[in-house]
Amino acid sequence: MKTVDPRLTTANIPVYMLRSLVATLMEHDLDVSKLLVGIGLTLTDIEDAECRVSFRQGREVILRALEMAQGHALGLETGFRQKINSVGLVGYAMLTSATVGDAVKLGLQFQKNTGSMLEFDTKVTEDGIAVTAASRFSEPAIYTFLVEEAFANFMTIGIGLVGDGFKPLRIELAYPEPAHSSAYKEIFGCEVRFGTMENVFLFDPTWYKQPLATSDPFSNRQLREFIAYHHDRTREAVETTEAVERVLRQRLQKRVSIARVAKALGMSERTLRRRLAEASVSFQGLLDELRKKKALELLSNPHMSVEQIAFAVGFTDPHNFRRAFRRWTGTTPGVLRSDIMRIWPK
Repeated sequence: MKTVDPRLTTANIPVYMLRSLVATLMEHDLDVSKLLVGIGLTLTDIEDAECRVSFRQGREVILRALEMAQGHALGLETGFRQKINSVGLVGYAMLTSATVGDAVKLGLQFQKNTGSMLEFDTKVTEDGIAVTAASRFSEPAIYTFLVEEAFANFMTIGIGLVGDGFKPLRIELAYPEPAHSSAYKEIFGCEVRFGTMENVFLFDPTWYKQPLATSDPFSNRQLREFIAYHHDRTREAVETTEAVERVLRQRLQKRVSIARVAKALGMSERTLRRRLAEASVSFQGLLDELRKKKALELLSNPHMSVEQIAFAVGFTDPHNFRRAFRRWTGTTPGVLRSDIMRIWPK
């Protein structure tokens, strides 16, 4: 049986980038109402600051958006739309840092809090300071989109820190030159090389030492402490919810209770309830979310009846499943299946 990397299915990515992506599509007068069909997200979710998505959900949204916006430099437009304060508290902490270098280090330290789906690092080279970007996705379209989005966002972050005079020395990209390559020059204003060994955003070391006019040591310390505290609490919450979800997935077809799950995890029911409360989630909420996601996944299989799907997600009565499904999604399994089959034929 194929093993799925849990990082791809864990909902721990903030939606900052996806929110900007939706706004970019709307600016092109594209109908975004169908962008999230069958993914387990709504446009209202995307506007929620507490919303988190998985890599798998993010991947699917990006693929659909690229299909909708063919001919546009979607990654560049999405990234350039975001300003330094578009990534929440991390952006404000960067603004209050002492220097550009301190801001860059802080951004890299808390990169997972900014909603990035890439891995960033920095190094000093003979030519300057290089911020590198590596992708976890092998699909060329997603890979290109994510690098474009990230590097265009680096531009707006640099401008937000030091003003309109900011410009990189060179951009290196580990993929072939795309059809919209002229847009790169407009956004970056520097030499752009395609087909290189890695993705590099290179800038002058003198920028690194430049003090920030918005520096505020007291505010910066407060923000860093709060982000670190929230990061630790989020990690603990993710560990607890992941453990509960693992047990629930194994028993989704059976009658499950919080007492049985607690026993499977080697803790008391009281302790599990307390940890879930600290994570701001409920046992029933986790169970409903897993059932909803599994039902949405199975609805794309035309060979499974609604009754079979109901049983697969733990309902013995299809009527109760339909009622729960309407509560989860605002529609019926039959209607949503028709939408999925019409928009995303298999």
